[in-house]
Amino acid sequence: MKQTPSKKCTLINTIRDFMLLIITIVLIYWLLAPDKERHFNPVSIADLHGVWTTTHPNYLDRFLQFSNRTITFGWGEGGAGAYTIDKLDSAPAKNGTSVHIRYVDMDGTAYRLSFHYVDQGGGTIWMQNLKAVYYRTSAEPTYDYPLQ
Repeated sequence: MKQTPSKKCTLINTIRDFMLLIITIVLIYWLLAPDKERHFNPVSIADLHGVWTTTHPNYLDRFLQFSNRTITFGWGEGGAGAYTIDKLDSAPAKNGTSVHIRYVDMDGTAYRLSFHYVDQGGGTIWMQNLKAVYYRTSAEPTYDYPLQ
């Protein structure tokens, strides 16, 4: 004669099976789901190299220029200023990369610049605080302003 399992035993088996199902689903998702962090390529100075200008009417005479270890800001009639890049950090962001640059002047005073970078169509830099979008206009430094 075959015994039928008790209600308590049946409940435990049901809970166990349910937990195994949940763990299996989580493991499959974890293994197969795309992970942005896993495929993230950090931004380097080489990625930003060149001259960046904007079509924003308030900043038409301004530019950014990245070369091997320097960042140059073009201030229109005010000339330009070049600074040494001390550190560059980047992190994945929605639809692009968040970039943080620490740069120093000749006296050693440190400054920071943060922007959103998208590496498509030649590249785009979005300065959140200025509401301006910069586009790479030249892959090589071309501005030759007297530095202040």
